[in-house]
Amino acid sequence: MSTQVKRSKRLEPVGALAEEAERRCAAQVAGTQARVAEAEQRGVELKRYLSEYQGMFQRRATAGIGVSGMRDYQTFIARLSEAVRQQHSVIAQLQAECEHARARWLEAAARKSAVRKVIANVRSEDQKMEDRRNQKESDERAQRMRGAR
Repeated sequence: MSTQVKRSKRLEPVGALAEEAERRCAAQVAGTQARVAEAEQRGVELKRYLSEYQGMFQRRATAGIGVSGMRDYQTFIARLSEAVRQQHSVIAQLQAECEHARARWLEAAARKSAVRKVIANVRSEDQKMEDRRNQKESDERAQRMRGAR
């Protein structure tokens, strides 16, 4: 047996690095997906809050409300509407980040797969070389045994 380190063993750290990179990218995707879900939930809550306030404004307006009360409601509703628009913007930005993270993850997964294939091929070559070396040693022993007779 040779003391030389097999090529497949030398490539294992490269495989581990590729797996770790893919794992990090997958974690980033999960993190951005969670942030998107939170932002979407906040958007739903803001819309519900806006709808409730618009309903309250309608009821109060029908029942009779003072000018200053009407102005306060309209100002608050305008602020809520702006918050809803801003939240849509935040959601769109987070979705774009999520898509970029997903693309990086897919690239990392493809790299990991390619590195695994290379390592498997090299491992197979190493095994073939080891088998040939063992066969050669066996043949040489048999040759020496025949020659010794």
